[in-house]
Amino acid sequence: MNPTTQSPTNSVHPARQQRILRLPEVKAKTGFGRSTIYASIYIPRGASSEFPHSIRIGARAVGWLESDIDQWIETRRIGAAYGRG
Repeated sequence: MNPTTQSPTNSVHPARQQRILRLPEVKAKTGFGRSTIYASIYIPRGASSEFPHSIRIGARAVGWLESDIDQWIETRRIGAAYGRG
């Protein structure tokens, strides 16, 4: 195969791209306040935390994957429908 016709190996498929939400968006989606959201950062990764963990996106910045937040909301919605939330 001709090297000029090969697709780059480091390209990201658009369907696999993850949107990172910052605090104002997470607050708006969840209805949680800053303290509740940031409390999730200090729970050890091995512990069972309901709220999704943040990811570090800079030296002093964190964000949350939108898919994780959406999945958490859906789990809460389903749990509430069955009397567990």
